[in-house]
Amino acid sequence: MTVTSRPARSAPERSLSAGEFAVTQQLLVHGPATRGDLGDRLNLSYASMSRVARSLIGGGIASEDLDPATAIGRPRQILTAIPSARHVVGCKLTGDTAYGVVCDLFGEVQGTAKAALPEPVDGVVPVDGTVKVIAQLVTKLGRKVPSLDGIGVSVGGVVADQSVVLEGSFLGWSEVDLAGPLRERTGLPVIVTNDVAALAREQLWFGAGRTHSTFGVITVGAGLGIGVVREGVPVEQTIDNGHLLAHAPVDVTGPVCGLGHRGCVAAYLNREDFEAQASAAVGRPVTMAGLIAARAGGDPDASARLDAAARALGHLIATFAGALQTTCIVLAGEDVAALADSAALNEVIADRLRPGPREVQRCELTILTTPLTFTDWARGAAVTGTQYALGTS
Repeated sequence: MTVTSRPARSAPERSLSAGEFAVTQQLLVHGPATRGDLGDRLNLSYASMSRVARSLIGGGIASEDLDPATAIGRPRQILTAIPSARHVVGCKLTGDTAYGVVCDLFGEVQGTAKAALPEPVDGVVPVDGTVKVIAQLVTKLGRKVPSLDGIGVSVGGVVADQSVVLEGSFLGWSEVDLAGPLRERTGLPVIVTNDVAALAREQLWFGAGRTHSTFGVITVGAGLGIGVVREGVPVEQTIDNGHLLAHAPVDVTGPVCGLGHRGCVAAYLNREDFEAQASAAVGRPVTMAGLIAARAGGDPDASARLDAAARALGHLIATFAGALQTTCIVLAGEDVAALADSAALNEVIADRLRPGPREVQRCELTILTTPLTFTDWARGAAVTGTQYALGTS
């Protein structure tokens, strides 16, 4: 027997209570579970768990089955989250394009779309035009699902109060309220977040968070990004937007980054710096993709440059894991695949983990790699939007 109830809705549902949200998160992260198991995990009494279960079933968030394996005594009741219970649009903004997806409660992509942003005026992408483009994407993607419950938007840069882009260098923005105008235009809950923070939230529910309550996220691509989850709580805004780690020294004789630091992590991993150094060395434009192709063709210079970048990434991983005191780091981004499987990176990690002769404590480090497309970035924004629409900050 299955008990479900999903009322028709034309407006966003109410936020869940703390207990309802905790149970929903458990169901999404770890799968179906009995009321008893959920109550034990979350320290909820039988009465509280019964109230939460009734509310989630009545609100269409979960269904409940009787366990057919129960042979003796009262049948066990198994709760399962319903994918169609919520649908949220996620939008990733680059300097010139808005990439959108619409996802269900499980973060599964139900549709994709993209649109060009307005041309910059004096180096600044017009805010009103950007809001219009996002709203149009929301309308288009909303046709692919029964209803919409919220919007998540991610940008590279610094975001305050889940609404204001304090610093968005790719867009030329400074202190831009994006959530307010978008909320007024669409009538939906809106959360704006740093793009790497959004990925960390996505990983918390559907990736590393399933096995690690504390982990770090490093993205390598057009920029170098840092994300943090501590004891199951995503850090929405880091103290420095990753600056301190990105400019940590690796080799005092190494290349110089755009800020003038010699041999720092960013000098090896920030794509703009990396490509500029390679181009200057050969006297012609060189891209990351070109170096990867050249390495595959046996070019020793390309191999050396990519190995140096991989070693820098290895040191960043080890330093970040040690500072965060975690055994899990997630590598993501467009350029990570070219570096993650490198022998040079593995050698650095192994050397950094090697204990001293009298050290009895051994450390193991899990490195998860997830190369990203812009659809994946947008999915991170959608998952963040789902969490926000359900009731978490």
